[in-house]
Amino acid sequence: MKAQLLPYQKLSKEAHRDLREQLDQFYSAAPEYTAFQAPSDQRNCWEHVINCMRERLGGKSRLRILEVGAGRTGFPRYLAEKNLRSAVEFHAHDVTRYNEDWLRGEADESFFGDILSTSLPGGYDIIFSTYVLEHVTDPATHLEKIWNLLSEDADLFIFSPRYDLPGYLCPSARHLPRLAKLKFATRAGWARLVAFFLRKPQFLIQTDLAAFHEPFYLDSDAVHWVSLRDLKIWAASHNASFITRPIGVPDFPSKDWLIKRLCTVAVQITKRGQRD
Repeated sequence: MKAQLLPYQKLSKEAHRDLREQLDQFYSAAPEYTAFQAPSDQRNCWEHVINCMRERLGGKSRLRILEVGAGRTGFPRYLAEKNLRSAVEFHAHDVTRYNEDWLRGEADESFFGDILSTSLPGGYDIIFSTYVLEHVTDPATHLEKIWNLLSEDADLFIFSPRYDLPGYLCPSARHLPRLAKLKFATRAGWARLVAFFLRKPQFLIQTDLAAFHEPFYLDSDAVHWVSLRDLKIWAASHNASFITRPIGVPDFPSKDWLIKRLCTVAVQITKRGQRD
């Protein structure tokens, strides 16, 4: 597939399907992928989920929570560490069955496959994903599916890299020639302007990823160039509240501060319900 960077709606259904299949094949044959190694520990992100849980447990005895793209999640163990495991019916979803044994041992229910075609019960109080949205080939449909799985008064947490800083290229484009990289940077900048002035999310999708050509490195498989503005516009179109959350307490100035404050999306999107 030719390397392109396009708003999601400009890709045909066939292109979306082919790209999804190519990514799924990559994940099924890439045991070196980081999500297949040790249990994840994203407590800097999960602490916001925990805080929301504690607030919600004031009105409920037990919460139903879904983690999308769970991989080898360490979240249930983090819940146990916080003495909250018994207060949660924890469901885990993953696109591949590579971690099936792990998830069935950690989650109350496990679901596998493309979330768009996976039968999930819904009625979730909280749904979260940690470094998943950048791997989604059809972000608009993906977000709608997740939104419809939430209860009427519920929260969606999204943690992912952020690729909308001017001139910053997603690692998945590092294999491209210099001229192609320049074109991608220009197209990304233009898409951000379109989103700003038209108030319409672009959800930029890249085809032909570096992960398909080179040994895996971090985010070389990022197909969606996640934009904070895209998500904010999307939330506004759903009459939802939108809050950015800080990740950790990095020292300023440092590379860690730059990554966590400027190059990371960490948002809480609340479906308006009884709390209004």
